[in-house]
Amino acid sequence: MTRYYLDSSVALHAMLPGGSARAAEWLDVGGQAIYSSTLLQLELSRVLRREGLPTSRARPVIDRIALISIDDGVLNAAAAIEPHVKSLDAIHLATCALLGPEACLVTHDLAMAQAASALGVSAVDPLEPR
Repeated sequence: MTRYYLDSSVALHAMLPGGSARAAEWLDVGGQAIYSSTLLQLELSRVLRREGLPTSRARPVIDRIALISIDDGVLNAAAAIEPHVKSLDAIHLATCALLGPEACLVTHDLAMAQAASALGVSAVDPLEPR
């Protein structure tokens, strides 16, 4: 069974006004295991605060996923990722890789999808036209 790993690019579309309805629809599909790093919780709350929106807007997204804690193993794996990606993206990719060969990165970020591919992790963009 595929284990989907949600990054912030899709999660933000699911919760922000003006985001893509496709992101929210994708999250609403039942029966799929969805994971993310605790980093996602931080990223969503920071964006909501920046936008002057209540942090409670993140709750429906956070409640839908299983959060994986960041530990030294994740940070060491993130530091070792090649090709170069930004630090927070590397944490997401390292955490996604922990899910094993059935992991699939859910992202709307082309650079993240390309880095995942280089790591042998599949990626999907639910915001792409069908």
